[in-house]
Amino acid sequence: MNTNKRFLSIIGLIIVSSVIFYFRRYYHLTVELSIRNIVPVVSNIPLKPTLSLPTSKDLLFLYEKEFSRLELTSFRPTFHNYHLTLKLNLTLFATDYFDYLKNCSTNSICNYKIICLQKNKTTNNSYSICDINLIFQVKILNSKEIQLTLLSSNSSYPITLENKSDIIIINIHKAFSIENIFHFTHQWSDLNHPLDIFWRSWPITTECIKSYLNQSLEITRIKSLPCSLTNILLHSGAKELFVAEQNAVSTWLDLQYEIFLNQRLPKQIHNRSLIPFEMAKNPNVCSNQFQKWIFDYQKWHENLTFYINNGSMTIEEQRKRIIEENVRFLIYEKHTSGIADRIIHLISTYLIALLTKRLFIFDKDWPEFTQIMQLSLNSDQKLIIPWIDQLGVLNKNFNSTDRNYLTSNSRWFSFDRFLQTYDYDKVFPERILIFKGHTGGVIQTLHSNSSIYRKFLTENLKMNTNNIFGCLYHSLFTYKLSELINRVPFNSSDPPIGHSSQFILQILLSPIFFPVGVQVRAGDETMNENNIDQSRLDTNPAEFIERYENYVVCTQQMISMNTKLFEKTNRTPIIFLLSDSYEIRIATLKLKQLSLECYKSSNKECRLDPNELHVLASPNPVFHVSLTKNRVLAFQLGMFDIFLFSLCQQHLISTESGFGRFSAFASLKQRNIYSLALREKKSCQNDGLPLSSVGYHWSGI
Repeated sequence: MNTNKRFLSIIGLIIVSSVIFYFRRYYHLTVELSIRNIVPVVSNIPLKPTLSLPTSKDLLFLYEKEFSRLELTSFRPTFHNYHLTLKLNLTLFATDYFDYLKNCSTNSICNYKIICLQKNKTTNNSYSICDINLIFQVKILNSKEIQLTLLSSNSSYPITLENKSDIIIINIHKAFSIENIFHFTHQWSDLNHPLDIFWRSWPITTECIKSYLNQSLEITRIKSLPCSLTNILLHSGAKELFVAEQNAVSTWLDLQYEIFLNQRLPKQIHNRSLIPFEMAKNPNVCSNQFQKWIFDYQKWHENLTFYINNGSMTIEEQRKRIIEENVRFLIYEKHTSGIADRIIHLISTYLIALLTKRLFIFDKDWPEFTQIMQLSLNSDQKLIIPWIDQLGVLNKNFNSTDRNYLTSNSRWFSFDRFLQTYDYDKVFPERILIFKGHTGGVIQTLHSNSSIYRKFLTENLKMNTNNIFGCLYHSLFTYKLSELINRVPFNSSDPPIGHSSQFILQILLSPIFFPVGVQVRAGDETMNENNIDQSRLDTNPAEFIERYENYVVCTQQMISMNTKLFEKTNRTPIIFLLSDSYEIRIATLKLKQLSLECYKSSNKECRLDPNELHVLASPNPVFHVSLTKNRVLAFQLGMFDIFLFSLCQQHLISTESGFGRFSAFASLKQRNIYSLALREKKSCQNDGLPLSSVGYHWSGI
């Protein structure tokens, strides 16, 4: 009897471990992963190593490794929203082809060609649509480094080439059909045959993860996803990218929560809490009528942007189509103040575009936003209306009453935005509108009795003041997986004081706890890195917290009022503290930090006294986007705080701040909000403030 037959005849195999976790979300297929280790009770026969499928930790590690490999990819093409773009990282490129370039450097000049090959989904024949020739100057810095400088380029097809530091971005001047498929080859001047170019796709798909799980033991030891490596480029629209990003984030959060379950003793199996964009897919939260309205607008937006600028049209051809289709534009421009002001203004402008059916266009001078957030609309100024800065030149040969004259208006909105209502079609008849501001009018547009849009929003779309802002927010953009991976590294470790990002995230995802988000606004100056004084942290924490005692008292009262709720749902209240003051967070953590013992214990063992607050907070400083020298980092940290704060079940915010307010509205918890001024003394032994009134505070919503 051979080894396999003898092995199969063994009786008494015991399954010693089986871990099943579900990827649950609205409208998405449930994926079931299970782990089995089979061990014979009695056997003296040598067995081959059994296949042990990756744990949740293995998979999270794999995500981070795949993302780091993506960052090291020298060639990254995209075929988004009908347009083809090639991105070449010269530093990584020099590393990939170091040996060749070292030999090439005898002449100091190297010729490199990229061939873009296209075929249709229904055919197998490929043909070149564009040969791009790049000429580099090569300089050897040392035995490991080579510097490349682009000297010149030419192409067989019209392109735009941007050379930013060591990044070359090549835009092909044509809009392609979504049925097109691309692949690419490259060739050095002295090589006879072109070679295929491979790159890594992102974000990782569920199908790719499943294929990883089905590999042999030898392949899984590689700790990589071969299925993420590709040489085929398919089209993806803004909505497809948006959905793919959300799916990837949900899967990644499932893994984070699985780790939390594995760390608790005794283990309790619960589904993790849904995050706001998952909640937004529920028609009981954002109505079917609303979701259809958004879908119809997005489809109209996608088709129209392609129709008026297919990449090869002249401005006169574009103008003709704009006039024929009576296309009207609404351009959002950000304010120079903080994140909250910018996004509150953004959502209000987006709502106006929806209500008036204008083509929504995004601010061209906010690149860090689209690095961190994925928009569901193709709203890039450069692709849709690249001529907007030369509007005066385009109109100079036409009278202002001429049909071909492109009328425009730029409007600044201040506090009047949420104190009065507008008939936007009547007040702003111009074809091109540019809206600037720092305030919000979403609640006013739906809530005011004088609003001409109220009936449509409340009766036709079945929306209300509790859900309208959050539903708009999550229909327009979503937080990228790449940012979550950057903010929550796999090997997170808790600092001596405070908590790691991973610890905070896993606690907020757990339905075992009832997180109360508390935002204490101390002022913009506290977020200036030049004013962070470490020595002041040696002061008595209790004395320091006395200045903000009203927030402590209010939080305790909120918890006391909901004791029966916590007992009924078997949930433990904890505080997630968000503050622009580094000192407030450190002082509070020194006195009231959530302990690891409570984190790992069962719910009953960790029942908290309502008079004691267990605080969850990051010990790291935060920076204001308008005051810091590193605005990208400030925005990254700010958006992560917003993401975390939106996971809380209840919110206590600073009245003089939009940051906590808009996060609470975006959370879609649809609960009343508690609000305090910095030194305001008032009781919180009540039901809080309805969102309909909070939406008018400070800069509005």
